Amino acid sequence: MKNIAVSIISIILICSCSSQPNAIQWRGESLGNLIAEYGTPSSFLKLEDGNKVVQFHHSSAAKLANNYCQLTFMIDGANKVLGVNGQGNGKSCEN
Repeated sequence: MKNIAVSIISIILICSCSSQPNAIQWRGESLGNLIAEYGTPSSFLKLEDGNKVVQFHHSSAAKLANNYCQLTFMIDGANKVLGVNGQGNGKSCEN
């Protein structure tokens, strides 16, 4: 019974992350594409130099498996991704 529970949690964790791309693949993409993929940002900060810091928070139905991710993107004045940092244990946080 214990093995079945572990298997189910593992499957939920894998499936919840499978549709999210690795964060590093977003470099050079537009802010519009990020919003289309992740929805409204959790936070948005415009810097004095015209760059922006945009954060997205994600968790899945697999919260039982503690699956979460916080993605922080640096966006330039032309609305292109300069860099990204992922924190958490979701696959999309690998960068």
